[in-house]
Parts: sequence; structure tokens; C-alpha cells
Amino acid sequence: MSRKVSITEIFDTNPFSTYQAWVCFLSFCIMFLEGFDMMIIGVALPKIADFLHSKPGALGLALSAGQVGPLVGAIAGGMVADRWGRKRTLFISAIIFGVFTLMTAYIASVQQLALLRFLAGIGLGGAIPNALAFGSEWAPSKMRTTLATTMYAGVAFGSTIAGLSAAYLIPAYGWQSLFFVGGIVPIVIGLVLGILLPETLDFLVKRGKDKAKVRHIVSRIAPALGRDEGCEFYSIEKRLPGAPVKHLFREGRSFTTIMLWLCFLASFFLLWVILAWAPTLLKKSGATPKQYGIAFAALNFGSIIATLLVGRLMDKVNPFNILKVAFILAFFSVVAFGLFSTAGLVVISIICVVMGFFVIGGNSGLMGLATISYPSDIRGSGIGWAYGVGKVGSLLAPAVGGLLLSRNWSVTQICSTNALVALFVAAIVMILHAHVKSVAKSAQNL
Repeated sequence: MSRKVSITEIFDTNPFSTYQAWVCFLSFCIMFLEGFDMMIIGVALPKIADFLHSKPGALGLALSAGQVGPLVGAIAGGMVADRWGRKRTLFISAIIFGVFTLMTAYIASVQQLALLRFLAGIGLGGAIPNALAFGSEWAPSKMRTTLATTMYAGVAFGSTIAGLSAAYLIPAYGWQSLFFVGGIVPIVIGLVLGILLPETLDFLVKRGKDKAKVRHIVSRIAPALGRDEGCEFYSIEKRLPGAPVKHLFREGRSFTTIMLWLCFLASFFLLWVILAWAPTLLKKSGATPKQYGIAFAALNFGSIIATLLVGRLMDKVNPFNILKVAFILAFFSVVAFGLFSTAGLVVISIICVVMGFFVIGGNSGLMGLATISYPSDIRGSGIGWAYGVGKVGSLLAPAVGGLLLSRNWSVTQICSTNALVALFVAAIVMILHAHVKSVAKSAQNL
């Protein structure tokens, strides 16, 4: 007599396996690319400005144009992967990103920089939300936020490695060397993904094919179940018909979706103000390339600590309370960065650690919140659209930073003004928290 076992039950009733850890590590590697990319463009920007004889305003517009690519890639990639599978989408996205990042080393104009950033961004935007959704689908329910934010810690690791690399590579080999490394690594990762990464169990089961492949994967997680020929595997989450995006606004998800989008928009704006312009702001305050490279590594060291802690805290404590505190303290840390930008390397590095902890840590917490806000069938679309809307904020940040610099605003003025965005995010999180509590209370009264 056959018995039916749900995919959720497999993950929730068995120890977290080495195989699951391997899959999550591959997703972590994709996140690494996001961090490396964000860092190299920020650290290389002062040198690119000198190389192209360009002003901050023009470069800011070029970087903003480059943020359209991730927006397009995130939205399209999430919808495609929800229907055609995440493995194929991740492989193609990583290759696209790698090729056009590599070509950035050969730019001769601001227009070429904008075009190549746009094309590379399509690949990056298609990879990041899908990698996060992919990894979270291999996680036990009670560990989903922890694993999502741990995987997202790859962004901080990538940024840290890029910052340390920049401190050595730029003086020795020029800014172009960062894009050689930043292009080759994702191509290698893409090839590894194409060869070694499995498709998600939930996707394979819902498709109703490849039963032998499903059984093989199950045997890597729960050997006894994989060997039991009498077991039939199913997904407890129904396959939603039609375009995935419309389901983001159905079954009571509209308000949550809109609030998440606002949080992502503002959080990514603040994140990219810091990442795109902090080296330039430190240079304006008198720092050398080596000094602002080390300071930026400190920024991302703080974010590594945060992303490794925030998910675990959100799984154990109310996630909304964690995010409220994170963004309120992010406000104070950005203000402090502006006030002490002319201080010595030790002081500014300490401030960068704190700022990275709260600004980037808060951003990763939003990613974790998005992964638990949608069912698996639309999780890729939900994260993809939120990430895509966030990239609108990333698009605006370089242009706003360039405008403020061109108007000769001081570093303190720029930081204090943009820090207010963190308070806006904290306020939206409070509103969303109140909504979720109201919905839960109404459900209990029915």
C-alpha cells in the first residue's frame, strides 16, 4: 500500500542534510556576486571618473541607467523561473552577468559604462531573487528566514572580498582588474550551477515528471524515504494558474505586497547611496584609495555579522520588531558617518562596521521577510518584484548622490539628509506589522 508524503514534511521532519547545505551554499555564491558587483563599481568609481574625465553628475546618471537592468532582470527572471524552473534561469543569468561585467574593463565612454552596466544588471537581477527563492525552498519551515538571510550574507562577503581586493588591485593593476575578476568569477559559478545544481523538489513534483530524479533527490535528504518504492511525493501548495504576479495581489496579499515594495524601494535607495558614493565621499574628505578600500571592507564586515544574526533573530523573535530597531539605528549610523568622515582611519572604520551592520543587515532582513510572505509557487515572483522595485531605489540613489555632490553639499549634509530614509522604512515596517496583527486577530475571531 502506497503512502503519500509532502515535500514540506520531508524537509521539516528530517535533519538538515549535507546535500541541503550544499544547495544553499551554491545560492550563497550567487549572492556573493551581488556584493562583489556593488563593491567594485563603488570603489572603482573615483578612478573611472578620472579615466573618463567625467563629472560625478554624469557618472551618477550612468550608474542609475545601469540599475534598470537589474530591475528588468528581477521581474522577468522571477516570473520565468516560477514557470520554467530556477536552475536554468540561474545558469543563464550568471553567464550574462559575467560576460558583460568582463566587458566593462574595456569601456571608453560614460555611455558604454551605462550600457554594459544595464546588460550585466539583467543577469544579476535574474539571478539574485531566484537564488534566494531557490535556497529557501530547500529549508525547513522553522529555519527559512535564518537560511534566507544567511544566504544573503553572501552579498556582504562578496563586498568585503571586493573591498580588500580593490585596496591591492587598483594601485597595482588599475581599476580594470576589478572587472576582469568580477566577470570571470560569475562565469565559473554559472558553469558549476549548470552542472551540479538540482532543480527544486517542489517544482519537479508539481510538474509531474522526472519521478526517478525526485526519488534520487529525496534519498539525499531522507534515505529511507528515497528507497521506499511505496512512497508518493506531493506538494501541499497548490499550483496557481495564470501570471504569477497577479497572485501577489490576491487572497489578502495586496497590502503586504505594497508595503514590502515601499520598504524595498527605500532600503535599496539608502543602500546604494552608501555603496555608490561612500568611497567618493571619503575621497572628498581626504581619504586615499587604500583608506577608503579598507573602510569599505569594514562596512561589509559589519554587514556579514548582521546577516548571520538577523535571520536567526527573526526566526526566534518577532521579525517586525527586529527590522524596526535595525532601521532606526541605521539612521543614527549614517548620520555618524557624515559627521566623522574626516576622522582617522580607525574611527571611520568602526563607524563603517556599525553602519554596515544596520543598513545592510536591515536590507537582508527585508529579504528574509519577503521569503516568508509568499507561497512557493509565487515566491520567485514575489521576491523578484520586490527586488525589482528595490532596484528603482538603486536607480535613483546614484543620480541623487551625483546631484548633491555637483551642488557642493558637504558630506555631513548628504549623509544626514539621506539617513532620513531609514526612518521612513522603520515607519512602513510598523504599519505592516500593525496590518499583520489585525489580519491575524480577525482570523481568530472567525
